[in-house]
Amino acid sequence: MKPTEIIKQFYASGASGDIDNIMSLFSENAVWDNRIDDDPLGGLYEGRSEIRTGLIEPLFQYLPSGITTDIERVLEAEDSAVCLNSGSGITVEGERFEKRYAHIFDCSNGKIVRVTEFRA
Repeated sequence: MKPTEIIKQFYASGASGDIDNIMSLFSENAVWDNRIDDDPLGGLYEGRSEIRTGLIEPLFQYLPSGITTDIERVLEAEDSAVCLNSGSGITVEGERFEKRYAHIFDCSNGKIVRVTEFRA
């Protein structure tokens, strides 16, 4: 599977809050680098288990209906893709959530091996 196909499946699963499907897209030793200072979920998550329990599950506790992603632009080269996007949803408090991101997805053998996240 090409990185753009993986990305589309990743974001579609996020829109429905399907954590199991999201996690099935990651390799066992994947890394998520989200060291954004003002992000309460910011950090470096190493391994599929840590990505799930430290980042993905808390994100969907905060956004219980999922996060809708509007892809603005994707640039793909070999096993990597850069995606500029906007994520939105409704928080557990009923407030509107909306952020603009750039994600770099590195993939191998049809799985995500690394995500580097930036706030755009």
